[in-house]
Amino acid sequence: MQDDKMTIQGLLLDIGFSDVDAETYWALLNLETVSVRKVAERSGINRGTTYEAIKRLLAAGLVNARKKGEREYFAAESPEKIYDLIRDRRKDLWQVQQHAQKVIPEVLARKARPKGRPLVKYYEDDEGVVAILRDVLQTCAQLEIPEYYVYSSRPIRQYIYRKFPQFTERRLKEGIAVKVVAVGEGGDPVANSQRKWLPEPTHAGISSYTLIYGDKVAQISISNDFTPYGVVVEDAGTAAMQRLLFERLWQTL
Repeated sequence: MQDDKMTIQGLLLDIGFSDVDAETYWALLNLETVSVRKVAERSGINRGTTYEAIKRLLAAGLVNARKKGEREYFAAESPEKIYDLIRDRRKDLWQVQQHAQKVIPEVLARKARPKGRPLVKYYEDDEGVVAILRDVLQTCAQLEIPEYYVYSSRPIRQYIYRKFPQFTERRLKEGIAVKVVAVGEGGDPVANSQRKWLPEPTHAGISSYTLIYGDKVAQISISNDFTPYGVVVEDAGTAAMQRLLFERLWQTL
């Protein structure tokens, strides 16, 4: 029973309801048609807060109400109604996505940037690395040839995808190819990727990961306390030069 409670409440939290809403719905689900007072007693939440939660659940279609004399009674709808809410949210998000795809390029096009000056962005910790990886996917998905290049060194590989393990799955879904020049052995072969190796140098200190994609070059490294950080340079000339050097090196390996 407790597992069912956690599952139902977790679903409601996932689609945007509050803890109070979820607790109130669970209380109603385990009661017959009852008054606000009974729901409040069951959930342990005060009556005023319970009533506000019931109003939100009513609006969402998860609760129904009926009057008996001057009093109002409430009952939970079937949890199957959650499917309807998820479908509605999916439709709403799709509409938001369509709107975003129209508006964001217009905003970026109007964004003033001095001619010829590169745009440099700095990112910190694992969340920063995730932001860079998401940018790789978004940028490459819009390219005529969806492909990017990577210089990879063994010491930093373990830090790149640890907070975004589904990156490769997303890359393959988008049809994005990658070529990797790896310094040192390692790296698992995956679909739609090519990999070549450089021998690992005897001296230490090479711990960086470089991505060349679109008009951008991203450099990811780790600090002395093993916290990853990254820099993205958006500049067509810089990216073109790095791409040329990569392709020349690729031909020699």
